[in-house]
Amino acid sequence: MRRYTFYQLDVFTSRAFCGNPLAVFPDAENLSDEEMQTIAREMNLSETVFVLPSKNALRRLRIFTPKQELPLAGHPVVGTWNLLAQTGITPHTENGVVEIEQQLNVGVLPVEIEFRGGEPFRVVMTQSTFEAGEIVSDEGEIEQLASGLGLEISDFNSSRALPIQAVSTGIKSLDVPLKSLDALKRCRIDAQLLSEVYLKHGAIGCHVFSFETIEKDSKIHARFFAPDDGIAEDAATGSAAGALAGYLVHHGAIDQNKFTVEQGDFINRPSRIFAEISGEKGNVERVKIGGSSVIVAKGEVFF
Repeated sequence: MRRYTFYQLDVFTSRAFCGNPLAVFPDAENLSDEEMQTIAREMNLSETVFVLPSKNALRRLRIFTPKQELPLAGHPVVGTWNLLAQTGITPHTENGVVEIEQQLNVGVLPVEIEFRGGEPFRVVMTQSTFEAGEIVSDEGEIEQLASGLGLEISDFNSSRALPIQAVSTGIKSLDVPLKSLDALKRCRIDAQLLSEVYLKHGAIGCHVFSFETIEKDSKIHARFFAPDDGIAEDAATGSAAGALAGYLVHHGAIDQNKFTVEQGDFINRPSRIFAEISGEKGNVERVKIGGSSVIVAKGEVFF
């Protein structure tokens, strides 16, 4: 019988039982692709990470939803490197930042681990190049999108200056600006209608957001729906937050290059995602996202 240890963390939070749950297998060598996908279905979380040796970086991370492997994702990277820092895999400092390199399916990317009092406090990842994709302008599609979200078209805050658009920093999401927190709160998705729209544009989910926030120090409140992947709603989506941050700077819709994105509050999993963008309107050079994580469980899977 083969035994594989796993940890469960809550990511983008400093409090247990908030943020986005994540399962991490820190020593996944000798697991086949099929076994990894089977375990991810068994974990039944938005993502499960399998950590492997790498010739090009400190470790290779493979990231699976219950349905498929992803090339990149935010909360899996942030949570995994928090765990690996706590278990002595990374270099260590009492107070300060350690930078390492990780291998993902999109290539080798840097990660910054901030230590405070000898413990990892925040992990910040650099994402892939920002790409502004297709704009949704067809009236029929917009009507279907509104119906898929359980909203009215009048709830949208979209315009030529701030469109409904597929964007990516390694994985595509469909950004949909809404007018208010109230509109965000009222979202009730129709999985089939919503999936048809975002899948048509190559996205893995729909990312609705508002400039109204719960906390005064935050700049954006967002919700992420990916029903085609079996994720009715994600508590915190780092890849989508990074792409959204790039989208906001790309369109000149925000006057700060560092800010916090709120997510998860409407499903009782409050999450806070730090975003940092280099560049300016029409020219996004680099996107980083980060946050804290908490280990909440440890166990074994048997084969």
